[in-house]
Amino acid sequence: MQISMDRFEERLGARARRARQPLSCLFEITPRCNLRCHFCYVALDPYQGPYLSTEQSCRVLDVIERAGVLWLTLTGGEIFSRRDFAVIYEYALSKGLLVTLYTNATMVTERVAELLSARPPFSVEVSIYGADAEHYERTTQIPGSFARFEQGVARLQGAGVPLLMKCPISTLSANHVAALVRWCTDRSLPFKADPVIDARHDGGQQPALYRIEPRNVVALRDELHELRHGQPRKAGPLPECSARPEPGAPEELYTCGAGRIAFFVDALGNASHCVIDREPSFPILGLPWETIWAGIGQWVTQPLPGDAPCSGCSLRGGCSNCPARARLATGSAYLKDEYQCDITHAIHGLPPARHAATRAPRAVAACTA
Repeated sequence: MQISMDRFEERLGARARRARQPLSCLFEITPRCNLRCHFCYVALDPYQGPYLSTEQSCRVLDVIERAGVLWLTLTGGEIFSRRDFAVIYEYALSKGLLVTLYTNATMVTERVAELLSARPPFSVEVSIYGADAEHYERTTQIPGSFARFEQGVARLQGAGVPLLMKCPISTLSANHVAALVRWCTDRSLPFKADPVIDARHDGGQQPALYRIEPRNVVALRDELHELRHGQPRKAGPLPECSARPEPGAPEELYTCGAGRIAFFVDALGNASHCVIDREPSFPILGLPWETIWAGIGQWVTQPLPGDAPCSGCSLRGGCSNCPARARLATGSAYLKDEYQCDITHAIHGLPPARHAATRAPRAVAACTA
């Protein structure tokens, strides 16, 4: 009996998690971008180069292959802003990696489309910021970017690559959701929407200014479900970034797959457990892989302190708060991002959490102080 791809990946991921075997890597080949989105999480000011050269990028891919990775995602910035993208991409394919590309599509030229048609990626995920120039460019701050976006998407469709549209929902687009859905469905393009805007990876809070309120996150998810499926959505927890630990497992700092089955490499060549929170990090070309992976493991598998605000909370397994987001919001991975906690309470129909000013144990089945 054949097993579906999703079921196969689930089983493979469960085995890899138990063995702490990395299966996927997110590789930021450049932080540079041709757009200037208000809520971008990439911080350029303290993050100047020199960035990895072509030769260094290929050496990183050698390490990724030797680590046993199957799924590689190339991200930016805007990946097609690198003039040597084709060389890096072809080299990744030659290593037998299943490559996903993250792009805004505004720099997809005919030459790029021809490359992807001849050498197809596993998938391409395109960010969409609006269904018309007014809304799109209100976010990107670049006149003419919507026309280039539409042209790029059309070229990708013409190349026949598997496409997924991603809709980051902010205060700039929250009243534009129906139009976003319609734009995608009119073109037979699958899409997903993410209503959670993360802070910059250096801790800068500017993106948080564009977050929608927690109660509106729930309403938005319900609206999206009804637009896509024609019926109300059943209540449930937030979708998680990867597999959760088995029931009854000891509480560890990280509950997702970061540092267990996945890792991140930035444009400077630093490997870490997560794209959101990039510390601790290790020079991937300067240390043996075994040393790097052990260091990442020590961080993500450490016990969650008993006096941490989320310790003992029964909602933790379905909460969008995590140590990465907590550290960006509070400066400490052991505290919590109150915004994420409020979203989880709203999703479960619970009263708003009372956030303690100091760290204290959590009562089981509650997030109140």
